[in-house]
Amino acid sequence: MLLNQAFSIREAPRALFWIGVFLISFFGMFYLGLNAELIEEWYLLLVGFNVLMSLVAIYYIALSMRKLKQNTQEGVIGSRFTWSFIKIVPVLVLLPVLSFYLFSFGSIRDNLQIAESQFDEFNLKVGGEVDELYRNTNNVAIKYYEDRTRNIGKLINYFDAPRASAEKMQTVLNLLTSDLWACDLELYDNVMNLVASSKLAETNCMRDGYTASTDEFTLTAHFSSDISIDSLTSRMTRFRDAAKDAELSLNSSIIKTRFMIDFTSTILLSVLSALLVVLRMIDQLMKPMHNLSIATREISSGNYDVEIEQDPKHRDMHDLIGHFNEMSKRIKLSREGLDTHNLYLETILKYSFGVIALNKDKKIQLINPVVGKMLQIDDESIFNGQSYDAIVDAYPNLNPLFSYIEDQIMIDSMEWSHEIELTLNDRVRLLYCQGSVLDIENRSLGYVIIINDISKLNRAQKKAAWGEVAVRMAHEIKNPLTPILLSAQRLRNLFLEKLEKKDTAIIDKTTQTIIDQVASMDSMVSAFANYANTPEIQKTLTSLNTLINKSVSLYDNHDGVRVNLNLSGDLPKLKLDQDAFSRVLINLIKNATEAKQEKTKLNINIKSAFKEKEGLVQLTITDDGKGFPKDIIDQVFEPYITTKEKSGGLGLAIVQNIIEQHDGQIYASNVKPHGARVTIELSIIENSKGTK
Repeated sequence: MLLNQAFSIREAPRALFWIGVFLISFFGMFYLGLNAELIEEWYLLLVGFNVLMSLVAIYYIALSMRKLKQNTQEGVIGSRFTWSFIKIVPVLVLLPVLSFYLFSFGSIRDNLQIAESQFDEFNLKVGGEVDELYRNTNNVAIKYYEDRTRNIGKLINYFDAPRASAEKMQTVLNLLTSDLWACDLELYDNVMNLVASSKLAETNCMRDGYTASTDEFTLTAHFSSDISIDSLTSRMTRFRDAAKDAELSLNSSIIKTRFMIDFTSTILLSVLSALLVVLRMIDQLMKPMHNLSIATREISSGNYDVEIEQDPKHRDMHDLIGHFNEMSKRIKLSREGLDTHNLYLETILKYSFGVIALNKDKKIQLINPVVGKMLQIDDESIFNGQSYDAIVDAYPNLNPLFSYIEDQIMIDSMEWSHEIELTLNDRVRLLYCQGSVLDIENRSLGYVIIINDISKLNRAQKKAAWGEVAVRMAHEIKNPLTPILLSAQRLRNLFLEKLEKKDTAIIDKTTQTIIDQVASMDSMVSAFANYANTPEIQKTLTSLNTLINKSVSLYDNHDGVRVNLNLSGDLPKLKLDQDAFSRVLINLIKNATEAKQEKTKLNINIKSAFKEKEGLVQLTITDDGKGFPKDIIDQVFEPYITTKEKSGGLGLAIVQNIIEQHDGQIYASNVKPHGARVTIELSIIENSKGTK
C-alpha cells in the first residue's frame, strides 16, 4: 500500500507553472515598454493573457479554499496551520506590491511631465534650425546664379564691350545664348542705354534676373532652371513645411490609462500567482505529515504492508519518512524474510558454481566470488543492490550473458539453461547458464542464476573426439600406405633400367612422386597419432623463469625480433617436465616470429607473475605482430586450425596437451592495435600436491 495523497480535489499546476506565468507577463510588459512600435499589435494580447491567467488562478484558489475548509472540518493534520498561514500571506504580499505599484505610477507620471516639456523644447529648436537651413539653401542658389552672371560679364569684357560696335556685341550675346550660358542677355552702357540683347526662343527663363556691372557696362542675365538647384530648393521647402506640421506631441492620458490597465493586470496576476505558489508549498509541506498520520493508523490496525512515498523535495521530512518506511519494511520482512532466506540458501547450496540472486525488481541481492573470478570482474560485491545493467555498463563484453538472462525474464520463463560463449580480456570462455524463478504462493520473490564454466569440459570432449579420429586415421589410412610404397618401389626396380630413356624419365618421376606423397601422408598420420597419444611427462621441481631464459636465448641473434622479459622474482618452483615445457615456450615464440609483419621489427614480451590469492602462476606471451584471425581465435588450439601454408596445424594443439598434462590452462586473445597474446595459468595447489 503506497500512500501519496494531496489536499486538493483537483491538482493545481505546479509552482513553476505560476512562476513562469508571472515571468511571461512581467517580461511581456517590460519588452513592450522597450519596443513602442509593438504596443498597438501586442498590447491587447498581453492584457488578455493577464486577465485569463488571473481568472484561472482565482478558480484554483477557490477550489483550494473549499478543500481546505473541508479538511479543517474533518480534522486533517496541517489544515489549521494552513488557514493561519493563508491569513498572513495577503498582508505579506499586498503591502510591498501596493507600495511598488504606487511608486511606479508616480514615477511614470513624473516622467511623462518631463517628457512633455522636453518635446515642446525640441519642437522649438527643430523649427528654428529648419528655417535657418532653408535660408542658407536659398542663399546657395542665389550665389550660384550670381557667379554665372559674373562669369558671362568677364567674357563680354574680353570682347572690349561696350567700345566695340553694337553689331559685334550682338554677335557675342547671340553666341553666349546659343551656347546656353544664359537664356536671356541684355547689355547696357554706363548710362544704361541698351547696346545689345539676345534671347533663346522657346525657352522658359526664370523671372528673376541677375546683374553684373563695371564702370563701362551693365549686364542683365536670365537663366533657365537648373535641375539640381531647383531640386535642392524644392526639397528644402517641403522639408521646412513638413517639419512645421510634424511637431512632436505626447498623449499622456492614453499612456497613463494603458499603464494602469497593463500594470494593474500584471500586479493582480503576480499576487494571485504568489498566493497559489504559497498554497502549493504549504500543501507539499503538509502532505508528508498527512500521509504519516494515515500510515500510522494503518499499522496500528494490523496492516504492515504500508509505505509512504518519499519525495526528494521534502528534505526536512525525508529522514523521518525514510525511518518510518524502514520500520514498516522490517516488520513486513520479519514474516516472509525467513522463508525467502531459506529458499535462497537451499538453491545456492544445490549448486557449487557461480551464483547471482536477483529480487523481483531485478536488483542484485547476491553475487558470489566465483562469478567475479569466472567473468573477470574486479570486485563483484560493489554491484550488490544494483541492477545487472550496471555490470554490463562496466564490462560490455559480458552483454551476451546478461542479454540472455534479460530475455528469459522478459518472457516469464520459470526455468532456463543455455550455453553462452564469452570473449574476455585474455581468453574465450564457454559458460553454461541456468536460471530459476523464486516463487512462493504464486508470488515471484526474485530469480537465481547459476553459471558454470564448461570450457575445460568442452575442450576435453573435443580432444576425445580428435583422439578417436586419430585412431581411425591410423587404421584406415596408414595401413594402405605400405603396399602403395612397395608397389612404387617395385615398379622402379623392374622398369627403371629396362625402358628407353624417355619412358625411364616418366617412370622415375611418377614413382618418386608416389613415394614422396606416401611419406608425407605417413608423417601427417604419425603426427596426428602422436597428438592423440601424448607420451607421459616426467615432472621435476623446476624454476619457470630459468626455462624461459633458456628458451629465449635461442632467439638472441634472430634478425628483426626483440624479446623483452618481465619475470617476477617471487615465483615458487613448479613441478614441470623441462623438455616438454621448453617445447611449449619455443613453439609459442616461433609462432610469434612467423606472424611478424613485413618490414617491421617484432617485439615479444614475456611476463611471469605469481597470483597468490588465486593460487596460480601466470605466464603471458604478447607480440605486436598480425594477431590471430577473429574467425578462428576460439579454435586456435584445435588440430589443423592454422593460417600458415606450410604448417600441419598441430603445434598449438600439442602445446595445449602439454599444458593440460601440467594441470594448467592456456588461452589465446588479441591485443590492440595489433598483436596476439597467449596466457598460461599453472595451479600452485596442483603443483604442491604433486610435490608431496
